[in-house]
Amino acid sequence: MIHCLIRSTFVGRQLSLQVYGTYFHRLPTNLANTLTANEERKCAPLNTNDILNATVAQSHAIPAMTAAVTSSKAMPLLETANPEIATEVFEISASNVIPLSHVDKAPLPFEDIPGPMILKLWEKYWRYVPLLGTQLISSLLNIRFTLGRLSWNRNVTPIKYLFDEYGCIVRINGPFVNDIVMIHRPEHIAEVFKHESESPVRSGIDILQHYRLNHRKSRFAGAYSLQSSEWLEVKEKVDRPLHEASSNYIGQLNLVGDELVKRIRNIRNRQDEVPANFYQELTAWGMECFYVTMFDRHLGFLDSSSRSKAEVTKLLNALNTAHTYMTRCETGFQVWRFFETPFAKKLFAACDVLDEVIGKYIRQAQNKLQASPLEKQEKSTNEEKNLSVLEKMMIQRIQSDDIATLLMDMIILGVQAVINCEAFLLYFLAKNPRVQKRLYDEIISVLPKKDNTTLTKESLKNMPYLKACIKESLRLRPAFPYLTRLLSSSISLHGYTIPKGTFVIMANQITSQREEHFEDPGKYLPERWLNQTERAHGKSYQEYSYLPFGHGVRACLGKDMAEMQMMLLTAKLIQEFIIEYDYADIQSQFRMVNVPNKSLRFRFLDRN
Repeated sequence: MIHCLIRSTFVGRQLSLQVYGTYFHRLPTNLANTLTANEERKCAPLNTNDILNATVAQSHAIPAMTAAVTSSKAMPLLETANPEIATEVFEISASNVIPLSHVDKAPLPFEDIPGPMILKLWEKYWRYVPLLGTQLISSLLNIRFTLGRLSWNRNVTPIKYLFDEYGCIVRINGPFVNDIVMIHRPEHIAEVFKHESESPVRSGIDILQHYRLNHRKSRFAGAYSLQSSEWLEVKEKVDRPLHEASSNYIGQLNLVGDELVKRIRNIRNRQDEVPANFYQELTAWGMECFYVTMFDRHLGFLDSSSRSKAEVTKLLNALNTAHTYMTRCETGFQVWRFFETPFAKKLFAACDVLDEVIGKYIRQAQNKLQASPLEKQEKSTNEEKNLSVLEKMMIQRIQSDDIATLLMDMIILGVQAVINCEAFLLYFLAKNPRVQKRLYDEIISVLPKKDNTTLTKESLKNMPYLKACIKESLRLRPAFPYLTRLLSSSISLHGYTIPKGTFVIMANQITSQREEHFEDPGKYLPERWLNQTERAHGKSYQEYSYLPFGHGVRACLGKDMAEMQMMLLTAKLIQEFIIEYDYADIQSQFRMVNVPNKSLRFRFLDRN
C-alpha cells in the first residue's frame, strides 16, 4: 500500500513537470520573429528561479534550452517591475521532457499491480502447507487481509474490501499455483472474455473433483470441473436436451408449482406465516422439478403422504449434508488432500447416497432403451420428444459414469442455485409491495384467475415485467457472486500487462451494482429493464455489467431451465397470494452459491 501511494505521488509530480517542460519548449518558436526584429538589443541573462515555481525550479528532470523575450506584449507572464528591461535571456532544463501524447502509453509491469503485501512476505513458507482452494474463500487469508474485521461467509464483502483498499485491480501472490488478479469493472471483464480461447479454463470445485477421481475412481471429474476440449464435448451433447426440456416440461412444472401452493396453505399458521424452515419447502420444490425434467417422474417431495417418503427423506438429507460440508471442505486449508478429514467423510457419505439413487435411474433408463427400437435405428423427432433428459443424454453416447457425475453436479450446484435465486426473488417482491402489485396486474391481464388455465410458454412471453423482476433479483443476488478464468494469452488491464496463465477472478456481483450503469444500484427496480427510452439514447446497460449465468462458452448450461422454473413458480405464487415479510433484512452468505442468511418467514395471504 505504501509503495502504491509513493508511486502515485511520483507520477503526479512527473506529469506536472511535463506540462511545464512542454510549455517552455515552445517558447523559442513563438518568439522567433521578435528576436529577429530586435537583434541589436542587448539581452540580460535571467535565472530560472525568477520565472518557474518552486516545484519546477527544484526539479532535476528539466534540461537546458535558451529563449529570448523581447517585450511585455509578447510574453505578459514575464512582465517585470522595471520598465527599462525589454529583453531577457533565460535557461531552463528540458533534456528529459516527455511529450504529453506519450504519457501512460507504455504498459506497466505485472509486479506493480497493488495488493496485500503480507503474502509476499509469506511466499516462501506456503510450499510447506496444503494448497488453498481455488475459490479464494480461506478464513485464514481473510484474517490476514482484513485483520479479522470481516467474515468470508458474508459473500463478496472481503473481495470488496480489497477493491476499496487497493483499487479496481488487485493482485494476490504467494500460496497459489499461479498469481491471482481480481477485477470488477465491466470494461476489464470484457477484455478478459474478448481474449479467451475457444476452450476457456475456469476454477472447479476441488473437493468434488477429489471425490470423483480419488474416492469413486471415476474417469470424469464432473461438468463443473471439466476444462478445455472435454467441456466442449459434454456441452455439445447435453446442451440441446436441456434447452428442449425448458419448454417440453412446462405442464408438469406447473403441477409442481400447484403442489407448493397447496403445501403453503397447509403449513401456514393463523397469521398466514410459513415456518422458519420454509427454505426446506423450496428445496423440495427444486428437487421435484429436477426429477420431472431429468427422469420424467414425480417422486412426491412436496407430498407428505408420498409412497416414496423414505427415498425423499434420504435424498433431502443427503443434499443438505453435501451442501454444508462441501462448503467447509472447499474453504481454508485442504487437509483432505492428504487424509480423509471428518468433514470430507461426511461429504463423501452424502455424495454416495446421491450417486446410489442416480445410478438406480440410470440403470432403469438403460433397460428401457435396450428394449426400445430407438437404440437400433435413427430416432424420429416425435419419439425423441417422449424421452426424458436422462434418456436423451444416453442416446448421445455419454457413458453412464459420466452421466452420473453430471447429474450430481446438477443437484448439488444447479438445484441449489435455482432454490436460492427463487428465495431472494420472493424476498424482494415481499419487500416491494408496489412491484408486487404491478406484477400481479400483468399476470391476471395475461392469465385471468377465473379462467383456471395453466401457464404456457406463449403466456410467459407476454409477461415482460415478470422477466424484469427476475433479472433485477439476479442483478442484486446472482447465484455465483464471481466468475473465474485462467488466461490463455497475455492481456492489458488498466495499463498493466497481465501474463498468460494468470488466474482472474471477476466479481460480477460488484460489477452489477456499479452506479454508472445502474441508477440507484442498491434498490430493487425491475422497471430499469423496461425503459426503452434510455436504451434508444444509448444508455443501455453494458453487456458485461450483468452476468448472472456467466458468459461465452462456459456460460451456465441450465440457464433456460432455471429461468423457466422461476417464472412458472413466481407467477403461480403471485397469482394466488400477497407475499409479505416483516423481519430483519435478508442478506446473502456464500456457501459455494449465494444463500439467504436468515429464515424465510414469509406471510402468504390469499387473494380473494
